[in-house]
Amino acid sequence: MKNKEALQLTSILGAGQMLAASAAVVVACCILLVYQLLAQRQALVTESHVQAAIVADNISASLMFRDRDAAADMLRAFRSAPNLLQVAVYDANGALFSEYSVEGHAAPQHLAPAGDAGFNEVRVTSDIGYKDARLGKVVLVNSTHGIRDTMVRYVGLMLAAAVGALFVARQLVRKTRDRVAQAERELDNLAHTDLVTGLPNRRAYYRILEQKLAEQPTSGGSAALLLVDLDNFKVVNDTAGHHAGDELLRKVAAELSALLRPGDVVARIGGDEFALVVSPVRRDLAHALAVRATEALRKPFNIEGSDIFATASVGLCLYPDDAATREELVTAGDTALYHAKKTGRNRLAEYVPEMTLRTQRRIRLERELRRALEAGGLEVHYQPQFDCGTEQLVGAEALMRWRHPEQGFISPAEFIPVAEDSGLIVALGEWVLLQACAEGARWVHMAEQAGTPPPSIAVNVSARQLREKGFLDVVMRTLAATGLPATQLELELTESMLMEDVESAVQFMRDARNNGIRLSIDDFGTGYSSLAYLQRFPINQLKIDRSFTCSLPNDGTTIVSAVISLARDFQLAVVAEGVESREQLEWLRRAGCTYAQGYLLGKPMPAEALRQLIEAQRQPVH
Repeated sequence: MKNKEALQLTSILGAGQMLAASAAVVVACCILLVYQLLAQRQALVTESHVQAAIVADNISASLMFRDRDAAADMLRAFRSAPNLLQVAVYDANGALFSEYSVEGHAAPQHLAPAGDAGFNEVRVTSDIGYKDARLGKVVLVNSTHGIRDTMVRYVGLMLAAAVGALFVARQLVRKTRDRVAQAERELDNLAHTDLVTGLPNRRAYYRILEQKLAEQPTSGGSAALLLVDLDNFKVVNDTAGHHAGDELLRKVAAELSALLRPGDVVARIGGDEFALVVSPVRRDLAHALAVRATEALRKPFNIEGSDIFATASVGLCLYPDDAATREELVTAGDTALYHAKKTGRNRLAEYVPEMTLRTQRRIRLERELRRALEAGGLEVHYQPQFDCGTEQLVGAEALMRWRHPEQGFISPAEFIPVAEDSGLIVALGEWVLLQACAEGARWVHMAEQAGTPPPSIAVNVSARQLREKGFLDVVMRTLAATGLPATQLELELTESMLMEDVESAVQFMRDARNNGIRLSIDDFGTGYSSLAYLQRFPINQLKIDRSFTCSLPNDGTTIVSAVISLARDFQLAVVAEGVESREQLEWLRRAGCTYAQGYLLGKPMPAEALRQLIEAQRQPVH
């Protein structure tokens, strides 16, 4: 199909060029012929006037003396003139005095009035006189046959030249057409081929997929679409360089191509995304192929002497089982791939209709979350934190809550990932920070009136916020606007967030600490838990994740004891999350844990409820 289209285009281009060249030659020939005809006729007219003037000058004496013989002799001298038809001398009365003419062109006996001689003749007259006396007229007629003969030869020459020019033009057009065809093939290759891997690109992938789907009604099978997204490609590019990333892509392309049968296609459709189009195929075989593709990319690739683990998330869907059109099939594949990535990466997800419902809900939640932020439909609740020894209130963690007008409270576990994926988390984080700092400033004012230490306020920071270059400036402006002392604010960071860019994270933490802001590592033990990095992080406290405290005091004591001991050695405070029983709290107190947070001591509550709790505990905290 591509070759046929290219041939048609080059043929049309070649025909157009030849038509243009032919038209140019015809126009040029017509112009030259008209010019030559006019020039030849004008030359004959000029020659005729000269001949008539010669006769008039030399025959005046013969006319004066009525010597017809001398006049006849003089006129016969023109018999060698090639174009002459007739030369006649008339006296003053208009009577014919003498003539010389070729057969069939005898002069009339009396001078005829001047008229149009026609295209085949040139007729000129000249007066005969002597001094001031008018003696008669000379009428001279020349034939244009000589012009015709000259024009015939000229036309022949021009035709020969035109044929030669068109032949040369045809050769040039053919060479040009060949070059254009070559250029078209190269452009087509560039337009449909990924330059790094040599695979079909996204544009070619759509066309191939359309063709494969069109073949299914006749083949009687199904077409499978596998979308493969590399999990760690960005890390490879950032750490090993783009040349290593390109080499990884080539090796992945070769690995995927080796899995396919003849006629199946693998294409690179994005920076780190590949598509496999397999048809005809049964669902079980397509699933087995997807499993092999996932397993093939789990093995390390040797890039420049180093082993690199790419791993991949794979989404699988089939036509016509999961979709009726190409667009629906692509959407189903994207949906399956999205769920594979969201469920932990390095795994396979096969499309089911429920995925579309979840995706549609996610899109709807993102749209409504934006409206809620703009319309003030969000709330901040505060979960109190207590001293393990005295059970006195020492602070609170700000937690975002969304009370949907139709669905009630929507879990943060559902809408926070939506906000992170859409980038809305930055605006939400700034809004929560502003609300929390304003509320913390009220607590400071209440504590000053009561003469007690004010509770601190802890705010979670997302990875997206931390990557914003001006985030610390946002924090400092918020503190200034609300009047909250920097020492009363605690920013909670996760291990995985800090490990994305350790150097930038360390610099941020140092700048924050220099401004008096407290720092805490949230969910400690669930991420990297690298002691080497922990020494570099200028933090104030660790938070033990609820997954470790929920099994206390029966299980998990070794890990929690180790974290508390580690924190003590680093002179850090420890906050245990998820404390829900008196036995857990007693064990944590004996183990030396600093603070506790959980449903046993206080659930997340609106700001007004926490103010009442602060009022109820006006005793100094030790």
